[in-house]
Amino acid sequence: MALTLDPEDTRERIHGLAWCGFHPDGDIEWMITDEYLDPDELTAEDRAWVKAEAARACAAKRAAEASWPAQTEYDRLEAVFAQLRSEKIIALHRAGNSLADGHDDVREQWRAAGRLASGIRGCCFYHSQDLDTVVRTGRLHLAFSGGMIPEIDQREANTVALGRRIVELLRAAGFGAQWSGNINERIEADLGQWRKRSP
Repeated sequence: MALTLDPEDTRERIHGLAWCGFHPDGDIEWMITDEYLDPDELTAEDRAWVKAEAARACAAKRAAEASWPAQTEYDRLEAVFAQLRSEKIIALHRAGNSLADGHDDVREQWRAAGRLASGIRGCCFYHSQDLDTVVRTGRLHLAFSGGMIPEIDQREANTVALGRRIVELLRAAGFGAQWSGNINERIEADLGQWRKRSP
């Protein structure tokens, strides 16, 4: 019996989930069969194909990881984020599926930290769609803001200053970084490639 799923599209999604490095190997099969595809429409052949493809993708990534340097591009990016956190900036990896989701995650952290009393000065994040892009291209778009609520004075100036600081830190970490200076545009970091070890 022929597959009912789209092999090319599904294989690309499996590859993205495996190589983004955020998911345990054992989760990828069900993320495809239960979330990405409609589980009610899958045949036994579809499920067997997904199981084999997920295992193959995870094995290929594990084999590649063995030759990676001790500090990968992801590790260097996390060091940039850690520095931002030390400067009272909320810095999040894989914050939701969209810019709106990412801002929701930031607000949640800000509230949990004590709101204005926390001293938090801004945020920097990327979301899961950005992660799909960086896995394919090595280029990552970072959203950022220099104010946690619209009423904060000098929010625009703070955002410009934060954008410059993020670019400075990215370049110091050895990445290419481009930003127009427009606070409504995101920073593009050229990581070269995306290498994050899977859990």
